[in-house]
Amino acid sequence: MNVRPSLPTHDLAERVAAIVRAIRERSDLVPRVGLTLGSGLGGVMEALDRPVVFPTRELPHWPPSTVAGHAGRLGIGHWQGVPVVALAGRSHRYEGYPLDRVTLVVRVMRALGASTLLFTNAVGAINPEFVPGELVLATDHINFIGKRGLFTAAELAERRAGRRSAAYYSLRLREALGAAAARAGVKLHRGTLMGGQGPTYETAAEIRMAAALGADVACMSTVHEVTLATELGCEAASLSCVTNLATGISETPLTHDEVTVIADRGAVGLRKILEEFLREEAGR
Repeated sequence: MNVRPSLPTHDLAERVAAIVRAIRERSDLVPRVGLTLGSGLGGVMEALDRPVVFPTRELPHWPPSTVAGHAGRLGIGHWQGVPVVALAGRSHRYEGYPLDRVTLVVRVMRALGASTLLFTNAVGAINPEFVPGELVLATDHINFIGKRGLFTAAELAERRAGRRSAAYYSLRLREALGAAAARAGVKLHRGTLMGGQGPTYETAAEIRMAAALGADVACMSTVHEVTLATELGCEAASLSCVTNLATGISETPLTHDEVTVIADRGAVGLRKILEEFLREEAGR
């Protein structure tokens, strides 16, 4: 696979501005909420009311998504009366991209006006009480993906004074999403998310280590996205669909097709939660 060479982080502002200009040529909508949709969850995009949709390959500087089940579309429109921007087809570190490119969408959503960012993902269950098809609300994370390239030099200098927030996962959003799940009648676990490099699934030994560290589910995204979103001043939350049992817990080898099929089923409950959440947000 040919991966475009990384650009220096000092060009981030210019790259973000170029993407925003391209979007503003077709839409002047200012989103309140940004959604990043994981494996098999891109169908949520269809819920948007008359969205303006951009194939991400047509947006300047956007890293192409190379993963099956990741459509590569950015849509901006209304959902339950709330202006939103949604990405179906995130980029990953394991595709060969540096973190400044992987998290470009976070900066773009913030620049468009979104101050609430919700991330969805497919995860493997480490906690034995979680089963495929169920949903998990992240309360915290363990970052094995890294942070190198996540911030500009100026942002790094500012961060030396301390973190912007004591918790990366907004308590308000966690409570609101939990209440939305209850109203929708959707079972919602709480747990700690572990983000790994990928692209292969973790070994059984790595899963035992993750369990010992307190992780409940494992994925290959999100932890760096939430970190950046919070440091940029956004409220952030993560909803995961359990698509498989992690290596060493599952008795069979894991495949991406299995992940996508179960994620498609989980998207039904996820959509119900997001709709209930947005109905409440519309009244705020």
